[in-house]
Amino acid sequence: MSAKQKPHISYIVSLCGIMCGLALVMMFFLSMIPAFEYVSPAVSGVLLWVVYERLGAKYGIVSYIAVGLLSLMFTPNYEASLMFIFLLGYYPILRDFIMKAPNAFLRWSVKLAVYALAATVCYWLLINLFNMKQLLDDIGEFGEYGALILLGMGAVAFVLYDIFLGLYRPFYEQVLKPKIQKRMK
Repeated sequence: MSAKQKPHISYIVSLCGIMCGLALVMMFFLSMIPAFEYVSPAVSGVLLWVVYERLGAKYGIVSYIAVGLLSLMFTPNYEASLMFIFLLGYYPILRDFIMKAPNAFLRWSVKLAVYALAATVCYWLLINLFNMKQLLDDIGEFGEYGALILLGMGAVAFVLYDIFLGLYRPFYEQVLKPKIQKRMK
């Protein structure tokens, strides 16, 4: 779809519906598998990035909010749902804006600050609001600095996710987008 051509409402509804549905299915099924607890929100965020890329920030954010609320209501894993809501659902969209910063140090500083704030708020809510005290017991296995060790391990995973997003965009532009556009004609 060219930049000047406005998409038809049926295209907007179908793309948003399909991507939101896929993201919610990923959140539901993958979050039940313990190893995929953080993979499901990450993949769901990438699916919603496609909505943002094709239709713009307004539809991307509305889709993120819809999947976030529905995943909180219908998925069995609150931890995965909150990681989607507080970080991995909107981060692929936010990353495009962060990448406009003039230098790499500033970009990485903002990215890691977003991660640290989001992860801290997410786990604070899980422990205090959702009364998941077993998370504190799990952290206790790492000793006195367990929370910082887990935050650091999460930062490494977040950096890998960011690198994946950087590699995914050219793949999407060169391989997936032409196939989507060919089918849409």
